[in-house]
Amino acid sequence: MKLAFNLDGEQAAVIEIWEDKVPQLAEKIREALPFTTYLQHGKLTGDLLLMQTKILADWENMFYPEDLAAQVTADNTEIRGAVSYYGPRQQISIMYGNDIPPEPLPVSAIGWVVEGADQLELIGLRAWLQPGAKVELSLLEEHAEAAS
Repeated sequence: MKLAFNLDGEQAAVIEIWEDKVPQLAEKIREALPFTTYLQHGKLTGDLLLMQTKILADWENMFYPEDLAAQVTADNTEIRGAVSYYGPRQQISIMYGNDIPPEPLPVSAIGWVVEGADQLELIGLRAWLQPGAKVELSLLEEHAEAAS
């Protein structure tokens, strides 16, 4: 499933949600769409954009960010564009850079930014300096027509 990530009324990115890896979370997200929220920056959690949701779901495809940080360093890969869900706070997050500080709590890896990842760092800087930009997540039109 692909989602349009609209920031202040303009499409900024496309997010792919991994329905095969997180089928229950994907269904909860689909049921909640479209929804509007506000963009925040993770002040203590590295290069992280946060969006509050009304979604209640258990962990699926769970990982610990501190383990991921070690793996990314060892593999010399990027994490920019990773999309996660943190159930206890009902937040969807997007990594916009490669700074992954140690975090002892698990999250669910739910997808990836497949278009617009090059804009994420600028969006992250803006969210740091001016939090509260209006975000709308919706089913990308081509996928909405196929689901009908």
